[in-house]
Amino acid sequence: MEDFLFATGIENSYPVIALPDGRLHRVDEMELTGHYQHWRTDLQLLDTLGIKVLRYGAPYYRVHAGPGRYDWEFTDQVFDEIRRLGIRPIVDLCHFGVPDWLGSFQNPELPAFFAEYAQAFAQRFPWVEFYTPVNEMYVAAKFSAQLGLWNERLASDRAFVTATKHLVKANILATVICPGKTGQLPG
Repeated sequence: MEDFLFATGIENSYPVIALPDGRLHRVDEMELTGHYQHWRTDLQLLDTLGIKVLRYGAPYYRVHAGPGRYDWEFTDQVFDEIRRLGIRPIVDLCHFGVPDWLGSFQNPELPAFFAEYAQAFAQRFPWVEFYTPVNEMYVAAKFSAQLGLWNERLASDRAFVTATKHLVKANILATVICPGKTGQLPG
């Protein structure tokens, strides 16, 4: 039985929204909060507070540059420091958005390419124990494909079911691939 874990998290969602003038804009919460510039300070503050469990996710849309292609520069730096500080991450692999080259949750190739990313992540960081492969699948599908607020900005039952199907399949494939304690953690 696992001891009780008290965790905090750094918001890492990155959906695409439509601006009032119709232009598309990715809302990257780590960018908005200055985390990309101040990640060392953010992690040091956790250490100072004695917090040893962190819900954290690499920006999937930035890391997965294309089929079999990854930009690990930022992620390597952050995860090296997380490990050095003895912080146990709960890794969000996908948090409300996908890389531009994948398009949206409507893409039937999403589950396979996401599984590829999950495997690459797990191989690169084999010491990571906990994962939330796809964060809040229902919310991602509802806001993207039924309410029309994010990402593909569709508003139909068919789009909602398609997004849900692809997100669930992506989550299952990643759960099979990632070592350790995997699956959708409460969030």
